[in-house]
Amino acid sequence: MKSLLGLLFFICISLVVQGQNLPEFNDKPAYLDPKTRQLKELEKSAYSTMARAKGIFKAEGGFSLNGISSSVKLPKQDELKFIVKITPGQDPTSIFDLAQFEVRKDQRVLITTLAKATSTSTSFAKINYEVKKIKDGYYYLIAKNLDKGEYFFGSKDFMFAFGVE
Repeated sequence: MKSLLGLLFFICISLVVQGQNLPEFNDKPAYLDPKTRQLKELEKSAYSTMARAKGIFKAEGGFSLNGISSSVKLPKQDELKFIVKITPGQDPTSIFDLAQFEVRKDQRVLITTLAKATSTSTSFAKINYEVKKIKDGYYYLIAKNLDKGEYFFGSKDFMFAFGVE
């Protein structure tokens, strides 16, 4: 009897996963709305590089997106779930970084390089997220306790932006 219940449970879970909307394209994360179980595409943009002098002996460089906020607005929750399709066998955390933009004037900015007359540093604050396998090649990217603000998942080619309200 227990094995029959276990088999029925496994079949039900399999049907739920198969019936769930899954992304069609590789390396393009989408938000999973917990109420409707529908996917919402994130704002996809190519990287725009920026460099600015900050006085005579200082400069900064990084990336920017036009506009002070993304057109994709997500409600503030303890946990935001995104789904991504990737090539099986790859680790999503080696493909995507999650980071928060700084809003400056009419742009969202991520500073990655600070240069002074005698030194240069390259880094930015990455936000940790959990990864949970759905099935081969499909994963949840789970971001917890994000404050209100502008964020993005960055891959080698694109930024996938969203705002938390």
